[in-house]
Amino acid sequence: MHEYSLACEIFETVIATAHNNKALAVNSIELEIGRLTHVNADQLLFCLEVLSRDGIAKGVKIDVNFVSPCGECECGYRGDAGVSDNVRCEDQPPLYEYTGLTCPTCGKLLQLVGGNDLIIQTIDIEI
Repeated sequence: MHEYSLACEIFETVIATAHNNKALAVNSIELEIGRLTHVNADQLLFCLEVLSRDGIAKGVKIDVNFVSPCGECECGYRGDAGVSDNVRCEDQPPLYEYTGLTCPTCGKLLQLVGGNDLIIQTIDIEI
């Protein structure tokens, strides 16, 4: 379960940032997870919740935003890869939904760009 090691890295970064800024508490964390990261968001959130049960991150609110890859075509099209970003963790589409996507301009297969990052977007702390 690599989600635990990812959660540990995220948590260490959050706590180090909080300590560097002399924070009294960590109020919230916003994560950006690409749909192609192969990360189970529910497991990652569970691990983060366990890690934050004590200390200055106790009760931290964790928000997740999913980022879809962008579709690019050799004809010059660059745009939506066809799957909505407005879904919850449990509704995250399987990766196969991104296979075989075609360009709306010329009909050729799209090449997927992005959507494979895991980023700490914001850390809200109390000073």
